[in-house]
Amino acid sequence: MLIERPDDMSRDGRLAVCRDSEGDFHIRVIPPAERSDDYAPSVEFVAHCSRSPRTVAALEALMEAMRLDNEERPLPGQFTDTE
Repeated sequence: MLIERPDDMSRDGRLAVCRDSEGDFHIRVIPPAERSDDYAPSVEFVAHCSRSPRTVAALEALMEAMRLDNEERPLPGQFTDTE
């Protein structure tokens, strides 16, 4: 599952949260076009590991919040793929 939500301050900056087939979370910040030369940081949290249980729970809640925002308040540049 991949969900992207546009940021509030630019036309095309986005936050992307992906949950892969193993249940791990990948978070990526996609900068706006005027900052396209900037490095887009990415981090991963392993869902089956007990190192970050509250963080994993928060990421699950974040994905659901982003999905609902995309559904209820659509913005240009958003993306939701639930497969």
